[in-house]
This record gives sequence, C-alpha cells and structure tokens, in this order.
Amino acid sequence: MKETESQLRLLVRESSLRPIRVHMDDGKSYTISHPDFATVAEDALLLANGPGHELGDVSFVICYFDHIARIERLRKKSKAAA
Repeated sequence: MKETESQLRLLVRESSLRPIRVHMDDGKSYTISHPDFATVAEDALLLANGPGHELGDVSFVICYFDHIARIERLRKKSKAAA
C-alpha cells in the first residue's frame, strides 16, 4: 500500500501541470487538476470541492485505495491554460 501512496502523492503534486483522473470501482471518476484540492492519506485519497473541482452536492469525497480501479494521466495543460 505504501507504493500506491507514494505514487499517488507524486501524481497529485504534479497535477497542476498534468491533471489526473481517478476512476472508482463504482463507476464514478474524479479529475484532479491542482494539488490544493487533493490530499493523500495512508489508505485514502481525500478530494475537496473548489474552483474547477466540482464534486456535486458534497464538500469532500474520500476515495479509499481499495476502491480505486485505475488512475489516468491526462494531457498536459497548455501554457495558455496554466
């Protein structure tokens, strides 16, 4: 599990340059495009609602590692968008 935690920390840290999409085993997916709205804990990824990070009618989501189906690296942001 530590490997997942450290890899995810790196991906979240770099998300302002190259966003990631987290796919859950229940079919939901979440896009992280800035590290300020995601925190990696020991067994879970915590996502917060914020500008450009709409989670619907909730303020935060807890994504337990056991329920993450896959993580997708999205295209790099263009310089105009960054």
